[in-house]
Amino acid sequence: MIWAKQLLDDNYALERVIGCGGAGIVVSARHVRLGMRVALKFLRPDRPRTPEVSKRFVRECQITARVQNAHVARVLDIGRLPDGEPFLVMEHLVGCDLAALLDERGPLACADAVTYIRQACAGVASTHGHGIIHGDIRPANLFLTMSPNGAPLVKLIDFGEAEETANPCEGTARVDLSSAPVVAPEQLRTERRADTKSDIWALGATLFTLLSGRSPFERSYAAETYLAILSGRVPDLCAMRAEIQRPLAAIVERCLAADPGKRFASAAELSAALAPFSTPGSAPRSVGVARPSQAPPPPKAVVAPEKAAEPTPKDTAPPPSGYWAKDSDSSPTCVIPQNSIVAKTSAHSSKSGLTAHC
Repeated sequence: MIWAKQLLDDNYALERVIGCGGAGIVVSARHVRLGMRVALKFLRPDRPRTPEVSKRFVRECQITARVQNAHVARVLDIGRLPDGEPFLVMEHLVGCDLAALLDERGPLACADAVTYIRQACAGVASTHGHGIIHGDIRPANLFLTMSPNGAPLVKLIDFGEAEETANPCEGTARVDLSSAPVVAPEQLRTERRADTKSDIWALGATLFTLLSGRSPFERSYAAETYLAILSGRVPDLCAMRAEIQRPLAAIVERCLAADPGKRFASAAELSAALAPFSTPGSAPRSVGVARPSQAPPPPKAVVAPEKAAEPTPKDTAPPPSGYWAKDSDSSPTCVIPQNSIVAKTSAHSSKSGLTAHC
C-alpha cells in the first residue's frame, strides 16, 4: 500500500491519483530535490502479480526511454517500492488524450484531425527507427498537450504493448480475443505478429475515428468486429461527412487495407501524403523535447448543420483524462480516498471521469 505524501526512493513526494486503468494506476508526484512534477505509474494492486508482469512493466520503461522525440512521451526512470516492485517515472503532461477530446467535442475538423495524425506519424517514425513497434495506437494513446510556442502538440503514450523487431520472441503476446479490440488484421491471424505496417493500419483507423467519431470496424460483438476487420471493407468517410475530400478518404482506406503490402511503406510516407490536408504551418517536430506548461486550446469541432455549436470560452481547455490530467493544485482530478493512493483502486474507475487505459 502506498500513502499520499509518502516519499518514494527518497525523491518522489506523492500527491494524487490522476489516472487508472485495467493494468496500472498513475499518480502525480514531485521530485523533491529538483522541484519538478512527474507522473508515476504503478501496477494495480488488485491485479495478479507474476514475474512476467513485472518484467514487462520494466521493459515498457526500457523501450520507451530509447526514443527521444517531441512526439513521444518521455520515460525518465524506473523506481522501486519498498517490496521491490517497480514503478515508472514519466514526464507530467498537461492536456487530454484524443479519446477524451472526441467524447467532449465530437468529430474533429478535418485539418485538426490530419494535423494530429501527422504529429503521431513523427513519433511512430521515430519508434520504428529504433526498432520498436507500438502495437496499440488509438485515440486514447495519443495525448494532446501544448508546445512551448503555444501550438497543439500530440505525444504518443503507453508502450505497454510494444514489441522490438530485433527480439520478436520477447515482444507482446498475440491479441487477447476475449474482448473486441480494433487492431490490424494480421494481429488477429495466428501466423503473424504486429509489425510496422500494423502501426500504419492503426494510424489510419485512428484518423478515421477522429474524422467520423466512431471506429471503422467496431461492432456490438467481438466476432463481428473481427470479421469486419478481416474483410478489409472500409466504410465510406465521404458519405459520413460531405466536407471530407475523396483523396483524404482514399489515404485512410489505403492505411486500412487488409493486405499489409498495399498500405503506406512508412509513417513518414503517410505523413507526406496527408500534408495537403493539414493545418498550414503545422509541420510536426521531428527532434527535441517539448516542455508544455499549460493545456492546449480546444480545437475546432464538427457540428451538424441543424444544430449550432454552443459558444466555448477562449480559456476553456479540454477536460483532463488518461495518464496525465490537468495540472491544478486547487482542483485535483481525483481525490485520494482515506489518504491512500493505491489502495481501493476501484474507486478511481470510469465513474470518476478518468479513462481506463493505463
